[in-house]
Amino acid sequence: MQRKAKGKKPDPLHRGRAMKTQPAAESTPSESPSLIYGKNPVLEALQSGIAVQKIYLQHGQHGQRKREIVRLARRRHVPISEVDAGRMRELAGNVAHQGVVALVSPVRLLELEALIAAAFEASQTPCLVFADGIEDPQNLGAMIRSAEVLGAGGLIFLARKASPITTAVVKASAGAIWHLPLCRVTSPAHALTLLKEAGFWVYGADGRAKEPLWAMDFARPVVLAVGSEGKGLSHSLRKHCDALFAIPQVGRTESLNASVAAGIALYEALRQRNHPND
Repeated sequence: MQRKAKGKKPDPLHRGRAMKTQPAAESTPSESPSLIYGKNPVLEALQSGIAVQKIYLQHGQHGQRKREIVRLARRRHVPISEVDAGRMRELAGNVAHQGVVALVSPVRLLELEALIAAAFEASQTPCLVFADGIEDPQNLGAMIRSAEVLGAGGLIFLARKASPITTAVVKASAGAIWHLPLCRVTSPAHALTLLKEAGFWVYGADGRAKEPLWAMDFARPVVLAVGSEGKGLSHSLRKHCDALFAIPQVGRTESLNASVAAGIALYEALRQRNHPND
């Protein structure tokens, strides 16, 4: 079966009106997520298209603006967490937060269609990484680092049940996060459907798979799906894979770290493309 690659050029970054933000604690403004405080600034962030990763609402908040924040957040699939006053003080310190704080990504996040277009613009046979449920920020950052070093065209991660882009992720990436296109999705099934329609084949890492990694064909557009070492690939993602592969192991440890597994798979993809006859 042959899939025809398609896509369109990514849209320019939409920039909303300027608003006051403050970097998260113990981090620098250029490398950290930013926290936006107050009902109006958070509403503006949601309306402007800025990459809002999560919203914190203090218990007991009411009123029209709170309802509008919740409505817009749900429409944009932004997770909402209700917290007590103590947790809100930890997030905002002495800032007048009005019971609302938003965590904003320090890096630009692309829409999936834009990521696909950018990947095909860079290569006729791009390789993308799908990080499925990676909750450890160190793991996610290390995966971003491996993906960028080994020539992946981008990394896709989940909006829920996964680590957001935090200071720890930025630090673990060792700067790779500034050079690798990233995309956050809410539905793995919908995302994989779009990727397949664009011409990608989806290979999932699974320790129980019968086929070894080197049996996969990387001379085509490929999405490498890697789950957490604890749970592995989710059912919704696994059933959309075109093939599952295992990385052979000889030791007694049950599984590889997710970022290590991703790095090994990406290196095999690079090896096949650089030395197709080996």
